[in-house]
Amino acid sequence: MDGLGSVYSESGGLIAKSGEEILRAADGWEINVRSPWRTVLPKIVFAGFGKKASSKLYVTTQRIVLVRDIDVWREVKGELTPLGLPAAAAKEIHLKNLKEKGARQYCEIWPRELRLVKKKLGRSSWLDLRLLGNDDKQYAVTMWKTDGLDAETLRLIESQFAR
Repeated sequence: MDGLGSVYSESGGLIAKSGEEILRAADGWEINVRSPWRTVLPKIVFAGFGKKASSKLYVTTQRIVLVRDIDVWREVKGELTPLGLPAAAAKEIHLKNLKEKGARQYCEIWPRELRLVKKKLGRSSWLDLRLLGNDDKQYAVTMWKTDGLDAETLRLIESQFAR
């Protein structure tokens, strides 16, 4: 809910910052962010979904933002075990309430505050980045198009990290 009204609108559109211009808005993208990249069990900062998701990726002059509808089933299915059932039920109620209020999941990346260490491109619209923050924190960021190809958006994303 913390992004509603400041990062995205009730309809899910991006709210631009002062002096910011939206360069591209593309449907069907996903992002996975983990930190640090070199540990055995890294912390997931933002979990991407392996399958198609209802999302929109915005590339602006200052940031890259993914806004995604909350998929309650994807969020609770991992907890549907005999011991996890009460927690899954509580999480489902909480997420449904957030969704009713217009909340979405979002991931906001500020490329100018990150230094590119390594980049890998996949055959389709897939990009894997290793980044260092201004505070020397490591991030592994993977972005991909969930259905089809989108070379234009991929090139634009790459250009945001080129310095």
